[in-house]
Amino acid sequence: METETARHRRPTGGYGTGVLSKDLPTEFDRLRALERTLDPTTISILEGLPLRPGWNCLEMGAGAGSMAYWLAKQCLAGHVLAVDVDTRFLDGGRAANLDVAQLDLAAHDFPAGSFDLVLGRAALSHIPERDRVLREAVGWLRPGGWLVIQDFVLLAPEPAAASPLTPFIEAMIQAGPRQGNDSRWTRRMPAALTGLGMERPQLRMTPVTAGLGGPADELWRISLRQLGPVFVESGAMTREEVDTLADALERGALVDFSFVFVSAWARRPLVGRPR
Repeated sequence: METETARHRRPTGGYGTGVLSKDLPTEFDRLRALERTLDPTTISILEGLPLRPGWNCLEMGAGAGSMAYWLAKQCLAGHVLAVDVDTRFLDGGRAANLDVAQLDLAAHDFPAGSFDLVLGRAALSHIPERDRVLREAVGWLRPGGWLVIQDFVLLAPEPAAASPLTPFIEAMIQAGPRQGNDSRWTRRMPAALTGLGMERPQLRMTPVTAGLGGPADELWRISLRQLGPVFVESGAMTREEVDTLADALERGALVDFSFVFVSAWARRPLVGRPR
């Protein structure tokens, strides 16, 4: 089911018009490749929780919807709310227990104790008010509910390990703050969870490789097609650097990594108030 908000409100800000805007012809394919790359890790973590059919779940920044659809199948007697600043790639009709809402988490609040699970994947690093939203998300959980936060750490290239991927990573590091992204926050994410009084914290790191095939390579190729022309226009990369990387990815002549996907999850205590 799609809400009135989802149908009629136009997204604003950096993700309405920037290099990750859903107006771009490659953005849906990029999000789908991102899902195929990350879903195995996310599903593995969620399957390790005491997930119940009657749970009410919130996904923050639902993207193209794969995890919202998966949760709807697991929680048939419950409810899943998928939110994003732009919901055009989300299908609220996929399940009777699924709702879609277009909203800005930095300007929205939910009643305390609304959810058994709150999932935020590659979402909070894009929200300038991320620390406040994280704190509020703890309050949205019922006592005993679980918060699962996943985001990227972008590793700065090392000169001794330079590869065709290096100029692209350097350009992404430069572009991130202009888009409103702060991947440095991910390094603070685990401590932020425990600092809010959450219990049973867990942590997992998953490298995002290039050159080993599979959905991660597809993600790199699509990202290069989408971001490469922007980086050339801004002077962050040369056309030769873009072409060299595209060729290396196509031929399988590159093995590298520069992203680490960090997953942190914890439970709201059964008694007491979040900090």
